[in-house]
Amino acid sequence: MSEEIRVRIAPSPTGKLHIGNARTGLFNYLFARSNNGKFILRVDDTDRQRSTKEAEHAIYDGFNWLGIQWDEGPDKGGDYGPYRQSERIDLYRSVINALLESGNAYYCFCSKDEIAEKRTKAEKAHEIYRYDNKCRDITLDQARKRIANGETPVIRLRIPEGLVITFNDLVRDEVVVKSEAFDDFVIVKPNGDPLYNLATVIDDHEMKISHVLRGQDHLTNTSKQILIYNALGYDLPMFGHFSLIMDKNRKKLSKRTGSVNVDEFKNQGFLPQAMTNFIALLGWSPGDNREKMTMNEMIETFSMQRVQKSDAIFDTEKLLWLNGMYLRDMSLEQLTEDLIPFLREARLPVDDVSKDWLLKIVALEQERIKVFSEAPDVFEFFFKDLPYDKTLLTKKTKKTDGEVAEALKLVKKRLSSLSKWSESELESACRQMVEELGWKTGQLFMPIRVAVTGRKATPPLFDTMEVLGRDLSLNRIDKAVELLTV
Repeated sequence: MSEEIRVRIAPSPTGKLHIGNARTGLFNYLFARSNNGKFILRVDDTDRQRSTKEAEHAIYDGFNWLGIQWDEGPDKGGDYGPYRQSERIDLYRSVINALLESGNAYYCFCSKDEIAEKRTKAEKAHEIYRYDNKCRDITLDQARKRIANGETPVIRLRIPEGLVITFNDLVRDEVVVKSEAFDDFVIVKPNGDPLYNLATVIDDHEMKISHVLRGQDHLTNTSKQILIYNALGYDLPMFGHFSLIMDKNRKKLSKRTGSVNVDEFKNQGFLPQAMTNFIALLGWSPGDNREKMTMNEMIETFSMQRVQKSDAIFDTEKLLWLNGMYLRDMSLEQLTEDLIPFLREARLPVDDVSKDWLLKIVALEQERIKVFSEAPDVFEFFFKDLPYDKTLLTKKTKKTDGEVAEALKLVKKRLSSLSKWSESELESACRQMVEELGWKTGQLFMPIRVAVTGRKATPPLFDTMEVLGRDLSLNRIDKAVELLTV
């Protein structure tokens, strides 16, 4: 094993960056940086039918957006390239030949139909299917003659009998697996290309990977890969397996239960630093009560000892809360700039108003907004009148339509005469009217709020009215009176 800390992430370029791969990449990145090591991005594109360049670049974009930078990779080069598995076929084939020559692997000529028939028979008997070693004793010379005659075999690993596989998992402590748990599994396809477990072992060895840190769903692969390491005479790296990421119903995170790709969260308007911070807390804790952390703070505090064994819960509400914290820390100018594309996409006329006015409305909502995609709904009433049912004007006031209408007429008359349209003058005038009417504060303030915004919940009422301005506020109060008297 290499003395230098070298870790890697090896995603398959068959789609956008999944949250699970993002978390694995982040943990590897934090581990490397906290130990002055190297973080490598390797592309597992041996699935030629499903792998695409578009997906590969989407993975790069996802990691870059999250602020996770790799030291070596297909786009950056390095001393241990190439970093795409599809470009390493010659290396794989030389290793495969060595496995065959040593007797640690053998050609298997059983057809797919034959295997399927045996598997079905085992299932009907309520037994676990295991390969029956039919081709195990075919010599290499015999196999090569059959291949020369046109047969296309797979290659299987010859599993030693009575072997106990033991390794110390950096997250799960000691793991013990007996070789009898596996049959002679296939390691090479009929076309000569290696399957995942073989290619991964060769690459990790050749790239001097010191620690293989990945999801718990790879535990079975790890046992298989240790058998391959042993067959090749390679030193073992250290292994660590992170917990699964579950949804709130404690089911494995899937597309059916919400967003699972980093790109989807980016498009919704989450901040990359909030997303990275949130992902880091999916199965890891810094050891104190901190939840909001910079990348540098995470690097300083990260350790495998604090990676949790229990499943991590992807709580969207917590992500929204954390993102809201980051939004509140942004400068008003930057927040406004970042919100404008979302408002423009919703066809709100942001380009027809002054920048100063935009800054004022964003200042009102900065404490409330949690994610940029909420912006069109949050800011809509500033740009246009919102339709609402007249019952919203009288709800919980215990007043009739007529009583509320007369009160709003009084509000309009009093506010029209104000010499200064400011938050303090507006509040003072309205509180005075509450006393004159003998009403409770909410009985008057709620109809005013609904009239000028179309909503029950808004930023502070009089701050909002100041920003909306005299004409728009009074015009909307007029419309509310009309609605109540129809």
